[in-house]
Amino acid sequence: MRILRLLLPLLFCLAVSAADVLKELLPGEPTQGELERARSVLKRWEEEAPEKARRVMRIFYWSPADRDPQPEYRARLTRVMQHVQDFYRREMAGWGFPNRTIQLELEEDGLLQLHMVQGRLKSEECSEGDPKDGREIRKDCLKALREAGVDREAETLVIFCNLADWDAETRTMGHHSPYYASGDSRSGTAWQVDSPLLDADLLAVKDQMIQDKQYGRISLGKYNSIFIGGVCHELGHALGLPHCKECAAARAVRGTALMGSGNRTYGDELRGEGRGSFLSLPHALKLAAHPQFSGSVKQMETRVQAEFSGWQFKPSSDGLVVSGVVTPKLPVHAVLAYADPSGGGDYDSEIAAAVPESDGRFKLTLPPPQKRNTSMSLHFVAVCVNGAATAGVWSSQALTMNGRITADAAYDVRKAEQKIEFDQHWAAFHEGRLSEAEWAKLTPGVQAILHRLQAPDKAKGKAAPDQVTANELALSDAMPLHAETGWGGVHFDRMPEGGPLPGPEGLFEHGLYAHANSVYEYELGGRWESFSGSACVLQGGFGKVEATILGDGRVLWKSAALKAGDPGAFKVEVTGVQKLTLRITGKDDINGAWGAWGEPVLRRGGK
Repeated sequence: MRILRLLLPLLFCLAVSAADVLKELLPGEPTQGELERARSVLKRWEEEAPEKARRVMRIFYWSPADRDPQPEYRARLTRVMQHVQDFYRREMAGWGFPNRTIQLELEEDGLLQLHMVQGRLKSEECSEGDPKDGREIRKDCLKALREAGVDREAETLVIFCNLADWDAETRTMGHHSPYYASGDSRSGTAWQVDSPLLDADLLAVKDQMIQDKQYGRISLGKYNSIFIGGVCHELGHALGLPHCKECAAARAVRGTALMGSGNRTYGDELRGEGRGSFLSLPHALKLAAHPQFSGSVKQMETRVQAEFSGWQFKPSSDGLVVSGVVTPKLPVHAVLAYADPSGGGDYDSEIAAAVPESDGRFKLTLPPPQKRNTSMSLHFVAVCVNGAATAGVWSSQALTMNGRITADAAYDVRKAEQKIEFDQHWAAFHEGRLSEAEWAKLTPGVQAILHRLQAPDKAKGKAAPDQVTANELALSDAMPLHAETGWGGVHFDRMPEGGPLPGPEGLFEHGLYAHANSVYEYELGGRWESFSGSACVLQGGFGKVEATILGDGRVLWKSAALKAGDPGAFKVEVTGVQKLTLRITGKDDINGAWGAWGEPVLRRGGK
């Protein structure tokens, strides 16, 4: 083991020097010329009236009230954090951004400066999945930071929680630590887990086995791949990086994207078990301007203001070519795009980047999707030279459009194009400035949505479903027996503020706004045969909901837990049903639970 500890740093240094050459770019990625333009824009920003400062990670070692620190914690965590620091340095250099990485505080003995914190919670009171425990732990750490005279709101914090449970006799490992992160270019927090086995010197060990309560029987090296990889991955979130997935071509030559599942493959190459993990080029572009990496704090607090226009989409065999124009207040050196299929969280997001030209024009290519026959969201993020971006950890908070991935794995962006067209004309239409000539040029789908928004937003004057003679009826055209929502009131075909309902695949023409907890009841009189549509959380909503359809009190359909992006499509038989009830309830609470019923239509007579 001692020989291994001596050799491992040498092996890693050789890997670093070998990777200092620029990575070979794949088709669809920005060219070296574009990357040189990004470097030039950053250099100009950082050197004109420069404001330099060394931004450092603030590293905490938090122990519960009833525990002492794990053995050799300071030396081990120094090796861990320096390994992570070298990973970022190597990856940034490979993309042409040398000497940019996280900054660590070291004491005179060369080891990490750790802020030691004895918490108020006891070990048994902490749970991995309970965010309130993470908040309490962070409060303890912020108190220590405040007492040290440091501005806690302008720092990136890394909190190692001493909440691992290691049984040396059975060689069994588990933990109950908070294990997540969030942040942006100004500040962030990453909760990590420490254990007596967490050590970068052990990454290459594959002949010693342990039993991990989550991952099963794994080698000591694989344990460290997972949990040091977890440090690196969660730190990425604290720096403002969302999840993403590597494309098939990148997987073949580079390995696994760090912000995808790369937290589980980090260091695999040291054991000959794979290519390991890499930092994607779009995320390297984002980190290149992060004050931790650049050393520039020039206008660090200025938030990004950027407008997009001139959108064009061109599906092709190479994926999806997107072009447009970004107009910012401060220079933007990168535009990032995420294509996020429904389900699977955002781990399976395809990712791409472009470097805008001097006039703001950009063009990028999203790689071919790796899922089929599902809805998806397109997120676009502008990254500014001061490190700020229009979205951080949650790419869904960026400019978002919706579409589908077809059964043959192609992008269907017709709904995204419809949304762009709608946005271009909505203000003029709403204010009565849209001319007849302009109206005539609109596509039928946009005309139909605008017609719906022109109609009164009220049930009065609508016929009840049992009084309608047509064979098809959109429920937003019908009088409910009763309707109420948890927030924002009752609305037909629109949001409370007046715009259309933005569903998982685009704008709804017909729909019922149904923020949880909500209920809509209709008298059918036994005269209808089927009911179809979808239940969803509207774009921008961040809560989870459950949707239920009842016929005369009997459950006809119930959704799984739905979040933004999940379509929740249904079709149920309602033959003989007298009263139809639609309920959307908050899964946990109603905060952000912007539920809706999209295209809810009754049919009969073979329709």
